[in-house]
Amino acid sequence: MQNGVLAPGLLIAAPPLGDPNFERTVVLLAMHGPRGALGFVINRAAELSLGEVLGLAGYGEPAIKAPNRVYVGGPVEPGSGWVITREPARFDGVPGVIEVGDKLRVSSSRTAFDRLVREFEGDDAARKKCESETFVVLGYSGWGPGQLEGEIAHGAWLPIRLEEEVVFDTEADERWNRAHALLGITPFSGMGMRTVGEA
Repeated sequence: MQNGVLAPGLLIAAPPLGDPNFERTVVLLAMHGPRGALGFVINRAAELSLGEVLGLAGYGEPAIKAPNRVYVGGPVEPGSGWVITREPARFDGVPGVIEVGDKLRVSSSRTAFDRLVREFEGDDAARKKCESETFVVLGYSGWGPGQLEGEIAHGAWLPIRLEEEVVFDTEADERWNRAHALLGITPFSGMGMRTVGEA
């Protein structure tokens, strides 16, 4: 984190946050600067499966049978879908890609979803590889200029460096605890918190 820029990084919701949209969440912070910040919650499962999301987007079989979990990325534009991958080559030539550190990439383009669907239409090995390197979130989390900095100053968020293992190699239900462990603390270690505004 240089020059006050927090992205790429992770935000840990400090207990109790006071906003039900972000209680016990970990946010992948993709962009941060003078104009605000953009991120995606990575540990809150959506009610829809990936197959159901792809079906609503107009895809057919076998993609609509994909049982993979989808996550609620945040309260902003909950109908928008975003593909997050840790394999940069997967998005070569895809428009509107957000680079998050050296390896992670995010895109909401139809092209990104088309490629995801093609992999699910492949053999078992291709599907398993895709599942280990990619997931989908619905909606995103956004902050206006200076808003995130203010929330951090009031103790609502703990910013940490980006750790790929938290995003992809840790079960979603354990990501909040795992992110805290990287700081050498437990989630309820007596930190003072205040309720934050909407992100």
